[in-house]
Amino acid sequence: MKRLVKLALVLSLGLSLAGCGTGSSEETITEQSHTIESLEKANKELSKTVSSLEKSGDSFEKEKAAATKKSKEAEEVAKKEEKEKEEAKKAEEERIAAEQAEAAKKAEEERVAAEQAEAQRKAEEARLAQEAAAAAEAQAQQIAQPAQSETVYVTPTGSKYHTHKCGNGTYTPATLEEAQARGLTPCSKCY
Repeated sequence: MKRLVKLALVLSLGLSLAGCGTGSSEETITEQSHTIESLEKANKELSKTVSSLEKSGDSFEKEKAAATKKSKEAEEVAKKEEKEKEEAKKAEEERIAAEQAEAAKKAEEERVAAEQAEAQRKAEEARLAQEAAAAAEAQAQQIAQPAQSETVYVTPTGSKYHTHKCGNGTYTPATLEEAQARGLTPCSKCY
């Protein structure tokens, strides 16, 4: 740009000095002075414009560099955020896996506890059944083997024998064998 300005100035001076035009040399000199002054003004304005353009170019380069830097920073921030998201996702997956493992462990413990409780319940039922069977057998033996010295109560006119005074009447003690020998049967309330 500066070269063009200098070239234009040299050409205009050259044409002025060569005497292009008619008139006196004073007029020519004056015209040439005015032309030189106007060319100098134009040159100054062009220099200002060139300087302004250079400053604009410099500021553009700075802005471009700043934009590039911001872009790189934004990319780094985006990468960092993406990495943090991935880490958070991984941590969440690990937390869920741990919760599932804990739930499975708890379910297994509950299952084992339920099996143990069921086994204990069955053992208790078996024990109770054994005790009931033993009690029934003992009772059956008591009924099957009447005691020789067992005392029962009878009335003079009744047809039953009793374990205690059962109802109204006069009860007298007797042995079970005596009551059975008289043909008495056991009272349904007492036995």
